[in-house]
Amino acid sequence: MTKVLWGLFAGGLLIVSVWLFYQEGAARPGALSIGHADNAYCMDCHTPWRGVGDEACLGCHAFYDTFALRPAIRFHEAEENCLKCHTEHRGSTGPIAIMDHTLLHPELTCVTCHFDPHNQLFGGDCRECHGLSSWKIAGYRHPPAERNNCHLCHRPPLSHQDQAFWRRLEQRHQIKVGDEDAEIRPNDCAQCHVNHSWRHLRM
Repeated sequence: MTKVLWGLFAGGLLIVSVWLFYQEGAARPGALSIGHADNAYCMDCHTPWRGVGDEACLGCHAFYDTFALRPAIRFHEAEENCLKCHTEHRGSTGPIAIMDHTLLHPELTCVTCHFDPHNQLFGGDCRECHGLSSWKIAGYRHPPAERNNCHLCHRPPLSHQDQAFWRRLEQRHQIKVGDEDAEIRPNDCAQCHVNHSWRHLRM
């Protein structure tokens, strides 16, 4: 029985050796990122027959002082699942981090880390419209121009709250704006803007 086991072990070792001989990627998986290229060796991160674990990352990267972390990466204090988002051997310009939002606490709102371009018009649960893998909204179509209710989603910029802005507009285009009897009010976005390109003005 012992000879059979040794024979199987030797055969398996021979197969692995032949596979490694023809699989250059196993021995040369690719160049390291700039941060690791000059100060890391294979055995710093890799454990034979086990690969890379969180403990290898935490040997150099410590997150015990969470107050020193910027809010966007404060979740690193968990000190686990490093390899779910981070990988290596993508070359000096390759991305070493690919964010996996599914690992985050479900009650963590997006605006905790991300700037809210909607200025809280749609609340803090961005996932109601946006996906985690892509920020684009599948199937979204902008309302038609004739709806003219842009202010339900958009807020006028600070310049539109400045009376000097409206005076310059009146002088340049000979129109009356900025009061209840005016032809144009700050919320009448469609009077000046078109919805296919916000920078494309009607004037």
